[in-house]
Amino acid sequence: MGGWLMDKIFTKPRVAAISACVSKNRLELSDLADLYGEETVTKIMKVTGIRRVSVAPKGTTTADYCTAAAKHLMQEQNIDPQTIDGLVFVTETPDYIIPHTSAILQERLGLPNRALAFDINYGCAGYVYGIFQASLLIESGYCRRVLLCAGDTLSHYVNPADKAVRMVLGDGGSATLVEADENGRNSAFSFYTDGSRAENLMIPAGASRMPREPGVTDVLHTDADGNARTDEDFYMNGLEVMGFALNETLASIRETAERMKWELSEVELLALHQANALIVQYITKQLKLPKERAPIAVGDTGNASSASIPIMLTSTFGGKTLDFTKVLACGFGTGLSCAGGALDLSGTQVFGLMEE
Repeated sequence: MGGWLMDKIFTKPRVAAISACVSKNRLELSDLADLYGEETVTKIMKVTGIRRVSVAPKGTTTADYCTAAAKHLMQEQNIDPQTIDGLVFVTETPDYIIPHTSAILQERLGLPNRALAFDINYGCAGYVYGIFQASLLIESGYCRRVLLCAGDTLSHYVNPADKAVRMVLGDGGSATLVEADENGRNSAFSFYTDGSRAENLMIPAGASRMPREPGVTDVLHTDADGNARTDEDFYMNGLEVMGFALNETLASIRETAERMKWELSEVELLALHQANALIVQYITKQLKLPKERAPIAVGDTGNASSASIPIMLTSTFGGKTLDFTKVLACGFGTGLSCAGGALDLSGTQVFGLMEE
């Protein structure tokens, strides 16, 4: 049974605008044929739908891409930074271990010193979690305008010898403005977490549980599929994550729709985390929705973690004002976790995808 929060329908928050930014540097997957074998590269490209991935230069962080996206959003919307009273930063790749990166963003974006600012350590489900957190702040009456910044630069943690993730992950950041609206925009959320499967998506070494140790955590290991990495590198068990995505995501989407009393056939837009084309296509088919309602925009950037949904929206609808009253958004991955959001995006301004 759900508690008060689980059954809550938000009525005050409105997603006003969405912006996203990726690295202009691209790694063409076809260029890896000599390294990984043409057959392997061709197969991965066919299954994932990814042709190239966005790769951040060394020293460029998620906060840099989020800063660019946020400044563009505020400029285009004519938003005074001093009117923003909440900042939520969602990432698995912060600028520093200490301090929280939202403090860095507060200064860079010119937000007021009294603005609420905090980080959420989250990956692929992080964008929906961020929308939820921003909505909570608005619904409570504590904030009137919340800036959600979400994204990752996981390529910095990918071993070049690990084709399983090097040919999938992309870098980028996003900015979403959520504000109070007297006219109301109904929204609802659902969540699922299975921490017993956390080891399937992780960077084992580098924090308190397993500190970096030369000669121990930086030793290269090769798995049965020929992927090589150290304990300091990003690891993904592709089959386990795929299974989780194909099973738990469907349940979360259906549960979210039920909370709004929506029939799935009424959903105008299915905004899915862009893990790969195969997963998006499978979920869309299982929900019996036309493929046109579930855009796929992973081919030119790769899987950009918590920035993937806003990157998809800016790639597909950039320069437009949305008119979707029934949108189902869903993110899934690290945790392993899944988050669903039923949103009204009518009147939401979406800007074109930026590159820096």
